Amino acid sequence: MSTIHEYINELRVIDGHEHLATPQIRKKENHDFFSLMHYLDSDLVTAGMERGALGRNAGSDEERASVFLKYWQRTGNTTYARMFRTAMRDLYGFDDWSVSGILAVNEKVKAATHNPDWYREVLSEKSGIDLAFTLIQTTKLEYELFRPIMFLDFTYKLRTRKDIHEVARSARTNVHTLAGYLDAVDALLHKFKQDGMVATKLGHAYWRTLASGKPTFQEAEAVFNRLLGLTLEDGLSQQETVALQDYLIHFIIQRSIAYDLPIQIHTGHHETSVSGNGNLIPNSDASKLLPLLAEYTDAKFVLLHCGFPYFEPYLSIAKNYPNVYTDFTWTYIISPTAGKQILHQMIEMVPETKIQGFGGDYNHIEGTYAHLKLARKIVADVLTEKVAEGAMTEKAAMTFADRIFRDNLIELYKLKL
Repeated sequence: MSTIHEYINELRVIDGHEHLATPQIRKKENHDFFSLMHYLDSDLVTAGMERGALGRNAGSDEERASVFLKYWQRTGNTTYARMFRTAMRDLYGFDDWSVSGILAVNEKVKAATHNPDWYREVLSEKSGIDLAFTLIQTTKLEYELFRPIMFLDFTYKLRTRKDIHEVARSARTNVHTLAGYLDAVDALLHKFKQDGMVATKLGHAYWRTLASGKPTFQEAEAVFNRLLGLTLEDGLSQQETVALQDYLIHFIIQRSIAYDLPIQIHTGHHETSVSGNGNLIPNSDASKLLPLLAEYTDAKFVLLHCGFPYFEPYLSIAKNYPNVYTDFTWTYIISPTAGKQILHQMIEMVPETKIQGFGGDYNHIEGTYAHLKLARKIVADVLTEKVAEGAMTEKAAMTFADRIFRDNLIELYKLKL
């Protein structure tokens, strides 16, 4: 093992993007073996498994184990499967891929769920994570290793009057005009920031294009007033509400700037367990963001997932726009080969202070552990190759690792550890 590998394996990490339930939520929901599918579930589904076939109401544990094994045999080659295998082996000593083996490890997973030290052991001790940002639609995390980020899609994905009322209720106000609604959204952002939110998140690439026009207040207001005039049971189509959505996206960016909050935006690949294959991948090409990036030069845009599979234009955008920051969240487990190629090119193109090296993007800590183990190896391999070819010194490689795994996030999100 090279010196660089040893150095990176010992680095304490800031994890820039997760969907991890808190220990309290995991215990309350009694997570088990079948709760740990997450990304693997998508591969099982695309291999032919019926959606929801491993859910709690889908049958007995033995029946679910049989279904799992049938489709596990079809997906064991993928990196999602590799991560699951790594986590189960390293954290539970599990390697018996049979119904009886799964039933036995299922009890171990449930015991870990109720172990008050499990999160600290996996995240802090085994993974080397000092802090993780998690998106679970609450800022009340009550766990010292987590900091919240909030999806804000619910504030601009407005199709019914009920959607407006839900936002107003969250802001503890009544809304009768678009101006009043903007005040309600601003009040929510202010509250989230006070609660410790470190960034806003826009995830609309899953349900519409990233491209946004620049509608006037009057154009947005006309749509808003139509929504207010509907019954609770009626709604407008996506196309009918685009002007209002676009206006609100601009507003959220503006208020994020005012509150000095970086803006994380989903770009690239869609997870089928979320999208249900219901969206078009070209909608999430980061190039569609160019008008917003050009307009809001004082914003801090964190473009997630390296834009994969559109990473070539993504790299050009990151190279040219001072207000754009790259982020490897999810990238390594989509494809380690692509992740390695992207990192090689990014080192050659993008200033190292603009690169964020890891976000597990999992909804369970076992996945985060396995993903970070892979990420450390890929980054170390790439940096070792760069040193070998004379592109950087060993000292520069170590400084680069410090930056992408830790220092850049502390600086960008203004963390106080």
